[in-house]
Order: sequence, then structure tokens, then C-alpha cells
Amino acid sequence: MQMLLSLFFLFPTHAATVVSESVGQAGEYVITAREVQISAAIDQVIAGKTPTPLEIRTQESDFRNAVANVLLEVVVAMEAENFNVGTVAPEELNNALSRIDKSLSGKSFWTRLEATSEEVKKFTARKLVAKNFLKFKSNSMVGIITDQEAQAYYDKNRIKFGSMPFASFKENIKTYLAQQQLEERLRSWFEVIKRKYKVRNLLPSGS
Repeated sequence: MQMLLSLFFLFPTHAATVVSESVGQAGEYVITAREVQISAAIDQVIAGKTPTPLEIRTQESDFRNAVANVLLEVVVAMEAENFNVGTVAPEELNNALSRIDKSLSGKSFWTRLEATSEEVKKFTARKLVAKNFLKFKSNSMVGIITDQEAQAYYDKNRIKFGSMPFASFKENIKTYLAQQQLEERLRSWFEVIKRKYKVRNLLPSGS
């Protein structure tokens, strides 16, 4: 993904010998369980956590959530490419790759995944592009909560606030309502782009 992700290498890499089942699809791009495992390890490093293996257990929430996250990340990155925003500076990408190599090199679970340098670069750049575009999109969706809306929330939930006056909570209420509004707008947008890019989760339905 150099610069504009160079541009997402939308076809899977075949250099690795590990065989893995398909768990999701966005347009023509097929996501495998192995890719989800690689992606989860990269996520942990970027988040500053100690990387641990993600087991492929299709009925467990951790794996199902990881699949959903990769699917969403893929379509957000596709949308970023479509609008030519959310690009990643080479320095940002190289710094992330350096941390990933330092944190994962030599770990047995990582070695078993046989992630190539091209795959790691591709998935890392995609994550950073998606993150940057999501920040851009979130900023464009932030709304203004009026004093009247905050007052209405205070009145509706009066019992929560005890005897303290509205003025004591006004700014906190406005922040909370703005965050709720943003999350709802993002959820709606996510549904729109998932339909646009024909996202399919191929995992069996949970029991």
C-alpha cells in the first residue's frame, strides 16, 4: 500500500503454503481464516498489546468478531480508495511494520501462519488506511447537540441525576448524546458500504 496503499492488492497472495478456509467475501475479494489470524496479530501489536494466537473456532465470539472486523476493514479501505482519502504516509507504515516485526518475529504461532512480508505490508497498510478514513468520516459526521436536546434528555432521565441541577450535567449530556449520534450514523454508514461492496460472512450461523 505504499502511499495510497498501492492499491490494496485486492487479490490474495499465494506465496504462503498454509491452506485455510474462506470465511468472508467483499466483492471479488475472499478472506480466509488465516488472513483473519494474521490480521488479529497485527491489530494487537498496533494496539500495544502482547500478541497472542487467535484460534479458529467458528462458534466462538472472538473469532466471529475478528472476521466481522476484517470484513469491515476491507470495505472501509475500498471506500477510502474510491474517494482517494485516508492515505498512509510511508513513515507511518514503516514504523508500524517495524513494530510488528519486532513483536511477532520468532513467535511460534506467527511462524506457523507463514505470513509473507508482502502480506504483512498489505494488511497493515489496509488497517492504517481504514483507520485514517474512519477518522475522516467520523469528523464529517459529528453533529451539534443543542441545549434543548440535552435538557430533554435530562428531564426524561431525571431519576439518574438526583437533586443536582441540569447545569451541572449539561456538557456531559451533550458529549454523551453527540457520541451516541455519531455511533448510530457510523453504524448506518457501515451497513450502506457493506451492501455496496456485497459483503458476505461465510461462517456458519451461531448455535
